[in-house]
Amino acid sequence: MLQTAPFLHALRAASAAALCAFSLALGAPQAAAQESVPISFPRGQSGVTINGAVIGRDYIDYVLRGNAGQRMNVDLTVTGTNGNGIAYFNILPAGMDYNGLFVGSNEGKSASVILPETRDWAIRVYLMGNDRDTGKTVGFSIKVSITGEGSGSGSTASGGQGSGLLPEEDIFVVTLRTPGDTLNVRNAPRPSGQLLGRLQNGTVVSNVGGCTMSDGRQWCKIRDPRSGVQGWVAARFLRLPRPGGGENGATADDGGGAMAGSGSADIRVRFAPGSSGAELSGQLLPQKSQRYILGAANGQNLYFRLAANGPGMTYVIYNPDGSVLLDEMPATQEYRGQLFQSGDHMIDVYNTSNGAQSYTVIFGID
Repeated sequence: MLQTAPFLHALRAASAAALCAFSLALGAPQAAAQESVPISFPRGQSGVTINGAVIGRDYIDYVLRGNAGQRMNVDLTVTGTNGNGIAYFNILPAGMDYNGLFVGSNEGKSASVILPETRDWAIRVYLMGNDRDTGKTVGFSIKVSITGEGSGSGSTASGGQGSGLLPEEDIFVVTLRTPGDTLNVRNAPRPSGQLLGRLQNGTVVSNVGGCTMSDGRQWCKIRDPRSGVQGWVAARFLRLPRPGGGENGATADDGGGAMAGSGSADIRVRFAPGSSGAELSGQLLPQKSQRYILGAANGQNLYFRLAANGPGMTYVIYNPDGSVLLDEMPATQEYRGQLFQSGDHMIDVYNTSNGAQSYTVIFGID
């Protein structure tokens, strides 16, 4: 059985020594709680191993530069603890608390992700559960490597022919399948961001903040010169103003549900006579999504489960008025809950991985 005081003394001493040695080798400052520690790889190598310790609600961000298209691999191992050893890491843009490429508490302790843009990335190590809440100490070792050439130019995700991403330009044109649809403008690059305004089909907007990947989708920060509204919009509803820019051919829904068109890509869920449930199967390409529409009434109970054949599959549930009923959840977590609105509820299934995935969705209403 661990003796708390001797263990803490030994663990902190070992962690300090390891970090000091690491700092001398790489020229990085020693890690302190809630601080960013820049790291780099020894000359001629594409990876490094870092040893450290984190306590309670503290966290440590290890920051390194990565290019768009490169693959970052991170593995975490717990080396000692006076608690349960519940440590995880996230991979996210340095200096930000959202837009994570990998969330360890949902996806485990081993990550292999393609970097969507050239910038500084943070590997945030933190504790969960009783270890976090009671101030336990967890020692860890993380292996970090980056492979592939990628693209070192630019600071945002940019695409070209066949990339599936919208190329960066100064001007975009809002392009919706149905002329009467409108495009949501939000205060953050995600469907749950606050709604700031809506843009009509054909509106010419300025690129004021570049484009980035979030929740497996590309978003661009734009400004409408006429109305003055400025914020983030889903890039698949934009095209370039020159010939060959391409129509997006999608319904006017950024995933937030409000003002959505009724495109043929949406799947309406219907129960067989006498049944209170349905099971459907599908397949999604990388970074794509599928919307399911299910009619239900206020006071009914909804059951939903997403069964996927691999990691990176998530889902979001929206109320009929477009508000978020359940924000993004991993496929490992099912939903059971009472509804408080009547009408068409929307469930968006996302494939945030780098490969095609097959899946099954299970619906139940009582």
